[in-house]
Amino acid sequence: MSQIKTKAPITMQELADIAGVTRGTVSRALSDSPRVNEKTKARILALAKKHKYRVNQKARNFRLRRSGVVSVVFMLDIKSEQHMSDPFFLEMLGGIADCLAEHDLDLFLAHAPIANILELQESRIFLNSDGVIFVGQGEQHSQLNAISRAEKPIVVWGAPMPRQSYCRVGGDNITGGYLATNHLLELGRRRIAFFGNVNLPEIALRYSGYKKALKEHGVKPDRHLQIEVPFEMQHARDSIEELLASHTSFDAAVCSSDVMALSAIATINEFGLRVPDDIAIVGYDDIGLARYSSPTLTTVRQNIRWAGRVLVESLLSILNGQN
Repeated sequence: MSQIKTKAPITMQELADIAGVTRGTVSRALSDSPRVNEKTKARILALAKKHKYRVNQKARNFRLRRSGVVSVVFMLDIKSEQHMSDPFFLEMLGGIADCLAEHDLDLFLAHAPIANILELQESRIFLNSDGVIFVGQGEQHSQLNAISRAEKPIVVWGAPMPRQSYCRVGGDNITGGYLATNHLLELGRRRIAFFGNVNLPEIALRYSGYKKALKEHGVKPDRHLQIEVPFEMQHARDSIEELLASHTSFDAAVCSSDVMALSAIATINEFGLRVPDDIAIVGYDDIGLARYSSPTLTTVRQNIRWAGRVLVESLLSILNGQN
């Protein structure tokens, strides 16, 4: 009885012999190490693909003392009871998860509000992962700085901060706030409210952009129009209802997120006012849900899924010894 023999997978040493380099060079090239020049790296990757070479992840992780797991911590706003159903978090999580899967890495998710992230250092989030991605800074910049000085690599989505010692990925929040406000000013609006918690680093920068646009148009900021509106939709509605009930005069609003903007539109309509005729609204983020609002929401676009990929690639660069 004849048997079909399956060809044994090529080994790393055999791949090195074919490429005419050392086994160590192959290992570093497959790990995207900066110690291997790009031309050699591309040639080794092409040969690996041609000969169907696959890295033994279990052996590699054991050798490098890695778990093959990346933790993701969403910095939920405790005060507003923000939760993971926030569309911004879900879209960014999609980008992170897709990129981790492409690198054959698993995801460990922490999504409960955390009052002091320093406590995470003794948790599974840190102990059982190769690195940690924080989405948002909350009001814990100093704690993130402290964590960054530990051995575990971290990357943070957020705003540039003074004496920042951690790797950060983020958007240009000042320009975003400026563009949103300038758009409304060019429409002739002058009583423009700002919705958002300016104690949060990213929101503070968007507020700076808001004030910059007002100044350029000769409009003096009114402190009564700087309204602390939470990210959570129901709490956002409550804050906007309170503003409308106070009969504070405003003809437009810059919202720090699309969730706020959608809450604002619904609440304004319930008060018998029209958007944008009576009050014009601009959101922030361009989440998928924004395109289905009525009227269509004008918003500042951030490529959220792509940002998730950049967070992962940045963390992997640190793990591979790059700056």
